[in-house]
Amino acid sequence: MKDLIQAHKKLIKTVKEQMGLSDYGMYWLAFLEGGLTIWLLDRIFFHWLKF
Repeated sequence: MKDLIQAHKKLIKTVKEQMGLSDYGMYWLAFLEGGLTIWLLDRIFFHWLKF
């Protein structure tokens, strides 16, 4: 489990440096990514599949 956590931290650091974002920018990116994911799931399940 510790290896997974360290790999995740390394990935986040790499993405942050490559995109030139601050911690605050990363929070906004995660928020927008989550919102987009929920929107897409809503479209798939409730509009295309008619649940």
